[in-house]
Amino acid sequence: MKMKRIIGILSGLCLLCTVFSCSEWTETEVMDQKVIRPDGQDPAGWSEYVSGVTAFKRSEHLLTYACLLNAPEMSTSERDFMRSLPDSLDIVSLQRTPSSADLEDLPRMHELGTRVLCPLFPGEDAAAVGKRARKQGFDGVALQAWTAPFADLGATLAALGEVGMVVYEGDPSQADPTCFDAFDLVVVPSAMLVFQVDIELLRDEALRAGIPADRLLLSAIPGESWRDFRSTKADALTLGLRLSLPYGAPGLALYDIGQDYYHASGVNYQVTRAFISQLGLTPKN
Repeated sequence: MKMKRIIGILSGLCLLCTVFSCSEWTETEVMDQKVIRPDGQDPAGWSEYVSGVTAFKRSEHLLTYACLLNAPEMSTSERDFMRSLPDSLDIVSLQRTPSSADLEDLPRMHELGTRVLCPLFPGEDAAAVGKRARKQGFDGVALQAWTAPFADLGATLAALGEVGMVVYEGDPSQADPTCFDAFDLVVVPSAMLVFQVDIELLRDEALRAGIPADRLLLSAIPGESWRDFRSTKADALTLGLRLSLPYGAPGLALYDIGQDYYHASGVNYQVTRAFISQLGLTPKN
């Protein structure tokens, strides 16, 4: 009996020790995960880098225009944020109403010389959007007519007021041609097409409608393919350039740029960055 009692006491002590040990192992501990940006790690190096990027954007070069499905108020992916885009983009057109995260990223985009456009959707209060764009420091407004036209484009532009850059994104055949002079750029929805013949038809119709070639941008999705005249698959960005530059286009618009941020051949860095480098080596005319 005495031996059984001793064994029981020892077993109890072991169990007690185990409980205390597990309690220590599972206790929540706050960890400092503060991210130090490059400007905080090496201010001099960052300043030199920013100078190089902004000098490139001020130079005569082909434009890279990006359409970003930007961050909602509750986002779980870096693909939604402007801070995750390549620094060498010239213009970023937000495809959602700007969130607090977008406004937080805006100063960094301006530091790098990237222009950011606030979206205006059909049926939305143009005067209110114009006021928001001016107050929040956007570089202009992009009229989002990808899926539906604006009922009265002239009245919309008048209500919008002076906002800086004004871009029309959509099929210009559904827009009032007397308003074309108000647009700094027109981005046609060629990204939604597949065959070269249809893309060329869309481009040519836009030119015949009176949109100057130096304001017209074809759109393409990085990583996607188009079908050329032989129905052979061709890289959409490469073919987009071939269909744009002979007509005097100022560059190319990249649509849905954040679609596969986490993919091994990711759009945001490998594909887009390589494309921008290609543009830098391509004669403008």
